[in-house]
Amino acid sequence: MKTKIIEAAIAEFTKNGLKFTMSDVAQNLGISKKTIYTVFESKQALMMGIADKYAADFRTMQHEIETDSSLDTVEKITKILIGLPSRYQNIGLREMYDFADKYPKVYKRLMASVNDGWKLAESYIEQGIQEQKIRPVSIPIVMAMVEGTVHKFLDSRILVDNGLSYEEGKEQMINVIINGIRKQGYYGKCKNT
Repeated sequence: MKTKIIEAAIAEFTKNGLKFTMSDVAQNLGISKKTIYTVFESKQALMMGIADKYAADFRTMQHEIETDSSLDTVEKITKILIGLPSRYQNIGLREMYDFADKYPKVYKRLMASVNDGWKLAESYIEQGIQEQKIRPVSIPIVMAMVEGTVHKFLDSRILVDNGLSYEEGKEQMINVIINGIRKQGYYGKCKNT
């Protein structure tokens, strides 16, 4: 039941943002709101369940990237940095602003998952340098650029004002970074050069 409630809450969050109610989730599932409260004591607890589900989905996505032998190191870096599990790709940026503001503990937990992805990207950048597919660069500087840009996207209206989704903004940012760190003359199988 817990998983079904979380799945329904994700669907409602995608559709209505943080304005979704426990009644909306109950109606989605065809159960009573009281039943939901036997599993999650509050909307905040349900939001924490969503954050945990996101973290699990994010780890699954990372594992799929890591084990995909058709991807070279540069492609893995790109996919990990752009990566967002598919069920979360239609959540609007405005909802993310509200999320960070109204549920800071839950948002912090979500960002911990993202930080784990960044650590994995760091290891692939190091591997790319060793394979001579990536120029020798300061990995902490590259990651500070990535982290700073993602936070800027979430803390400002830059994407909204320019008519870009979070996913489009991240993809453009990562393409700029990857093209900047890729070793001159190495283009591998990357499609977005």
